[in-house]
Amino acid sequence: MNRSIPPLLALLLVSSLTVVPGMATSGSSAGAPAAMSVQHQVATIDPANSGLQTVPNTTNRLSLEGASRSEYTEYGPDLGVALASTDDELRIDHTQYVALDRQFDDATATEQSALLQTAYERLKDRSDTLRTREEQAVKAHATGELSNTQLLKTLLRNHQEAAAISESFDELEERSDRVPGSSLSVADQQDKLEMHRSRIREQLWSNAYGNDAIGYISVETSEKGYVLETLSEDYLREATRFDNRDTSRATQFADLPEAYEHSLDLYPWAYNTGQSPAVNEYTTVQLYQINHDHEQGELKAYLDGGTGDIHRERQTLDPDTLPTIRQQEWQKDGHKLTVDKTAANGPQKVTVVDQDGEPVTATITIGGFEVGETNADGSLWYVPPSTGYELTAERPTGTTVTVAVSNS
Repeated sequence: MNRSIPPLLALLLVSSLTVVPGMATSGSSAGAPAAMSVQHQVATIDPANSGLQTVPNTTNRLSLEGASRSEYTEYGPDLGVALASTDDELRIDHTQYVALDRQFDDATATEQSALLQTAYERLKDRSDTLRTREEQAVKAHATGELSNTQLLKTLLRNHQEAAAISESFDELEERSDRVPGSSLSVADQQDKLEMHRSRIREQLWSNAYGNDAIGYISVETSEKGYVLETLSEDYLREATRFDNRDTSRATQFADLPEAYEHSLDLYPWAYNTGQSPAVNEYTTVQLYQINHDHEQGELKAYLDGGTGDIHRERQTLDPDTLPTIRQQEWQKDGHKLTVDKTAANGPQKVTVVDQDGEPVTATITIGGFEVGETNADGSLWYVPPSTGYELTAERPTGTTVTVAVSNS
């Protein structure tokens, strides 16, 4: 069952909740001068929120609390993943044919209801395999058994298969509506499938067909989950914590308003600055979907009823609106390089100018990996590594400047 708090009620709840007592409201390289600090605010992990990183003046972020593997990678045209997705769709169609189509027309209404229920259970089982497949791939990647490309292929396969399964649920519901005495509710199952579909995966799928929607992606994994980050026009971040999902436990929330209050504690800044926040309840799968449009972008998160923690999170942020918490600056080889850092190891901006202060066109590489080229004002936003790194700016003339950027 899908229930939601309408935007107007949500705003009323925010107004009432803010008066409840105890409610949460909201390095330098050789030859370079010392780093210039504009402001230094350290993000922290709140143990009570199982990996939700709390930071000031922006949205909190779901974290891995120490990744086993963190790398940049590119993803280009990939016929294999398209063929695998087609194969999955054919298998789903065949399963439905065996379970339903070849017997349905000649069956009685009672038999048709039973056939529909059997097909529904098989689709649910197929849906559950997506999480198992994803978790196995992420853990294999974290231990070095799976390449970046193989991991992304798995996530994209789930992205497409989730859509195919959801479509089959639609077909089941339509048939059920035509059978007297039959009633199938598929909305919660479809909403659960939506967790496997995201804007990052849509852009990777576009890349698989040669459209170059994104230039590169940062992949971070551990046995507990993964984080994907990329920059197109916006900063896109997708995070999942497998250990924050427990369907064997009853939901911790007595009702939807109680889940709403808890989500306010988890994302206070987003609630305080957002417009028309909404929390939807998917009772049969024990999930609560949090949706916010706020002044820096959009937040979608899935709160697990069993653990009371965030299981999956999707963030779309405008990097130009994110507050700078620290700045490093270097004067080197006739150039000035400045790196502006945002909270929670979010996107960073490098600016390159010459000795006269004029913007410089330069190709930027991090640890030898190219992340882009500065624009007309000499700047470039990029996704930083999780640790300190070497950044190189190379001009078209061949002149290069390399600096060491700290992770603080």
